[in-house]
Amino acid sequence: MTPAAIVLIAALALPASVQPAAETESSRTLTGNFMSGFQDKVKPLRAIFTPADGSEWNVVFYFRFNGQDHEYTGTAQGDLEQGELSGVVKNEGGRRTFTFQGEFDQGVFKGKHAELRSGDERETGTLTLERAKRRG
Repeated sequence: MTPAAIVLIAALALPASVQPAAETESSRTLTGNFMSGFQDKVKPLRAIFTPADGSEWNVVFYFRFNGQDHEYTGTAQGDLEQGELSGVVKNEGGRRTFTFQGEFDQGVFKGKHAELRSGDERETGTLTLERAKRRG
């Protein structure tokens, strides 16, 4: 079974009412960018990871695409400092599902995202994230 299939099975087991993660003292904000293979444009991305259980996180991705603001919510598994991180997020209406997976190296995450359709995964682009710089 592929890692994406395992992530998909875990996501399907989530309750349909998974709420967006609110930014808290224990959450971590990462910023970066993503590239959609359909538009070949790099766009800003902000992600808030809130601890769930062990190495699991609730995650919300905030970004702008095709002139509209988006908020995709889901879960992730892994470490936010070093090593592998993967997850599944759904769009606002829950009709589209995307996976992401990659690796942190020296605090910078580099990975790929893909859309799940009819059980198949179709690569949709890349993403890069790092710990947001604190103001002040």
